[in-house]
Amino acid sequence: MSPKSVWKISLEDVPSGMAVHQFILENTDLAYQIKKMEHARKSETHMSVPLSFDTSSLKKDVLEGIKKFGQYQFQYGFESSSSDDGIYLSTSLTYNPEAYDKISEDPHQATLGSTTLKYNSASRYEQLSEHRLRNSYHDTFAFIERTPFAKFGAVGDFLNSFSRTIVRSRVSSIIANKIETTKFGFNWHNDESIFINLRINIPIQTNSNYAIQIMKSAPDELLEIEEFSMEEGKAYVYNTEKYHRALCKKVEAFDRIHMICGVSPWFDLDSKNKCWVSNEYYGEVHPFDMLAQGFISSFIKIR
Repeated sequence: MSPKSVWKISLEDVPSGMAVHQFILENTDLAYQIKKMEHARKSETHMSVPLSFDTSSLKKDVLEGIKKFGQYQFQYGFESSSSDDGIYLSTSLTYNPEAYDKISEDPHQATLGSTTLKYNSASRYEQLSEHRLRNSYHDTFAFIERTPFAKFGAVGDFLNSFSRTIVRSRVSSIIANKIETTKFGFNWHNDESIFINLRINIPIQTNSNYAIQIMKSAPDELLEIEEFSMEEGKAYVYNTEKYHRALCKKVEAFDRIHMICGVSPWFDLDSKNKCWVSNEYYGEVHPFDMLAQGFISSFIKIR
């Protein structure tokens, strides 16, 4: 790889009105590097990579962890987070102890909404003038502390293999026997750029009846949707910046359970010096290729 200047972003320099990743975007050449790399892989929306970890142990401890730490609905504002009638439930794997808008003191609900969110606003990562973005729900690079679930048994062993900083992450379930999960309006959303948060999707319990759909068309174009199913024993990445959703094609008898492990591919946290530092892959290796080559986890690699 060609030599490149190393960027160091001190956390004390990030103002309260900006999320850390937003500050990095505005104070480095990250936007340029993203644009350059996006052009090189413009047509590829998803990729799968073999998983060499003991998947039976991982499944056992994820299922046990769900029982131990609970599952919760995403929450907007101060609405109830009861999971009694939920159709899509999650448990956080990371949290931000300094968050000012958390919906609960339980770290396992940390990535599942905030007191300031309005309905359908969870994917808004631009400047929000009415709220502080630093240490808010939108501050992706602040969700770096691992919850007890993330340290539990094989879950902890698996996450310990990651050589990139783990950010906003969770375990999520589509609940069985819910007709709502088969409707076209279910679960559409978009997330941060994969260059900010590469979400690595690990199927724990699934089958081909569950799928991912990605909306490939622009708003003024004829609707075009790409669909694919995931298999246990593999890790998946896809362009989460596009509108996408997980769905159930027909009513299913068992829950679909996945780990969604978010990592910062190009900037690593130096916790000792409290700064984010661009790594050797910055602007040189696409996040998809980083996963495939084992630069994110030694257990996820094309052999």
